[in-house]
Amino acid sequence: MNTARSGLAAITAIAKASTWVGGFALLGCALLIGIDLILRKTLGISMGGADEIAGYILAVTSAWAFPVTLLKRSHIRVDILYARLGLKPRVALDLFALACMAVLVSTLAFHAWNVLQDSIDYRSVSNTPLQVPQWIPQSIWFAGYLFFALTLLSLALVSLGDLLRGRWGAVSALIGINTVEQEIEEELYPAANTAKEHTPC
Repeated sequence: MNTARSGLAAITAIAKASTWVGGFALLGCALLIGIDLILRKTLGISMGGADEIAGYILAVTSAWAFPVTLLKRSHIRVDILYARLGLKPRVALDLFALACMAVLVSTLAFHAWNVLQDSIDYRSVSNTPLQVPQWIPQSIWFAGYLFFALTLLSLALVSLGDLLRGRWGAVSALIGINTVEQEIEEELYPAANTAKEHTPC
């Protein structure tokens, strides 16, 4: 159990680091596109490749955003019935949602791997002046889906351990969805919620 929680803590740290990397990458991408637009309007020249790089960054950051959103319990779910149920039925639905998410990430990872494998086998490069070997951005993209799968597995193991110990509330706090009140509190007091995330269970 402690091993599973330690693994989840490490995954959470990696996920947070990925948000910073992804954020700076998106800012850099926006800056690159802005410079390219200014050069086109003023000097009539283009840096070339800005849109291609933006496409790679968008795909990669999207893949790595899935686990971050999962850990923040921010994936959207219809909660009309959910909010009116008791703790144990809610946890059962949370586990079902986690299983559905596992099916999704398995499908995404499977197809992403096929795309990556084809690019490696055929030594594909982009049909642009940059001639980027496609396996490079696709490897990082595929790694995002693998990390998503690892995050799901870690959450499932920790949840199973809590269930065996009868800690239904802990499972709900880990994989359940935020109530409206919790979302408001998180927006109003982000520092306090960050401290809660680091408090050992």
